[in-house]
Amino acid sequence: MVPGWKIVRGKACKNRSRGDGVRTKLDAVKARRSKQKSHTIAQTYRISIIEGIFSQIYGSLANIGSNFITKFLVLLGASPLHFSILSALGQLSALFQPLGVALTNKPGQRKKLCVWITAAGRFLSIFIGSALLFSQASKGIAFVLALLFISMGLQGIGGNIWIAWISDIIPAGIRGRFFARRNQILVFCGLLAGYLFSFLTDSFEKGGGALRSLAARWVDPDHFFTPQHQALWLAAIFVFAGIVGLVGLTILAKQPDRKRSQQQSIPLRQKFGEPFRDKNFRLLMAFGIWWMLATGVGSAFWGPFMLKNLGLSMFRLQLYGSLHMVSSLLSYSFWGKFIDRWGNKPAMVICVVLGGLNPMLWLFMTPQNYSLLWIEGLFSGFMWAGNGVATTNFVLAIAGKGREQSYSALYGAIGGVSMMATTLLSGVFYPQSMMLGSRLLAPEQVVFGVGGILRWLSIIPLMAVNEKQSRMFHRS
Repeated sequence: MVPGWKIVRGKACKNRSRGDGVRTKLDAVKARRSKQKSHTIAQTYRISIIEGIFSQIYGSLANIGSNFITKFLVLLGASPLHFSILSALGQLSALFQPLGVALTNKPGQRKKLCVWITAAGRFLSIFIGSALLFSQASKGIAFVLALLFISMGLQGIGGNIWIAWISDIIPAGIRGRFFARRNQILVFCGLLAGYLFSFLTDSFEKGGGALRSLAARWVDPDHFFTPQHQALWLAAIFVFAGIVGLVGLTILAKQPDRKRSQQQSIPLRQKFGEPFRDKNFRLLMAFGIWWMLATGVGSAFWGPFMLKNLGLSMFRLQLYGSLHMVSSLLSYSFWGKFIDRWGNKPAMVICVVLGGLNPMLWLFMTPQNYSLLWIEGLFSGFMWAGNGVATTNFVLAIAGKGREQSYSALYGAIGGVSMMATTLLSGVFYPQSMMLGSRLLAPEQVVFGVGGILRWLSIIPLMAVNEKQSRMFHRS
């Protein structure tokens, strides 16, 4: 009996030894996978920042919302309605985002689609300056608006694919800090590019810029630096921007991708229908619609109001943008840590409160005194930095793993249409000047005030959204 027991015991010991060996191999495999995953994340982080710098410079020069696009349209003689349409087109292009889901639903390389579709959109920016070839300014303006709409639509598709691509690689627990840090670096680079080109553009204004004095050795500054030549200079900027954007995409093509999940192979009807069956997403969508409707009110008039009503130069306009960007740069780290710790909903509550305050400050600005503009720039930069990170992360948090792309596409498309509606209505129902106490408000200021009130009211649907990851406002 004793020998038999020893044999059994020996076998048992041998089995345990094999088990330990298997576990050791499994641990080694897990360690390799963990190391590979960490390497993939690090590589993605590095490439997304480098490519993002090129993208940011491109966008600050040639996308809807760029000061240079606004200045170009001012030179072409655009009306308030044209600026409303311009801003609305930027939001309407969000309707193209669901196409990103459709194009990547079947097996195929997500990376190639993202790069080539985005490249097509950026390539079109090279031809914005062709508006100067039209004999009638109105036709040139229509050409610019149409070109920007198609360009932004294609980039919207590419952006939606990129969101799914990046969310598959970056873990949910660090996304807030990832987006915050990335945006921080990108905004800084966009700021430098904006300053440089604004300074050069102001040289074409009467008596402005050191470039005029330098060029006086070869040309007559008063003859060469004219508004007509300024338009040609802006056309050259758009060509440069398009080239920079395309170069950035060659870097993006080196970013790693992962195998498609099973969620991506389900029928499109089911994929698009699932978010609407999710009650919490419907609540988030209700807030998104209200918030975008509110932010669309007067969104087309900020730049034109500063250029035309307050009489700001391009340099001062860039200075305002700089305060906005510097505030964003300094606050991105705060927002990333805040969101990862407390959740997206508390961050959005703060953004809603500040978002309603910002337009109200514009009611007190005049051509003689616009000192509040610099304070508003700081508040605005802080608020929009948080809004950008929280909005992107909020949708991804509500969606859950594998469903980020469809949720993000629908949220972006519906929100974009909402903002487009009030942006257009702001131009169609352009108000008259109005007395507020002893102050005479310009038509744009009347619109700003209405928009501020609507922003504050958006907190009502926001409080109904339940975010499980949030440590505040969470209903178990």
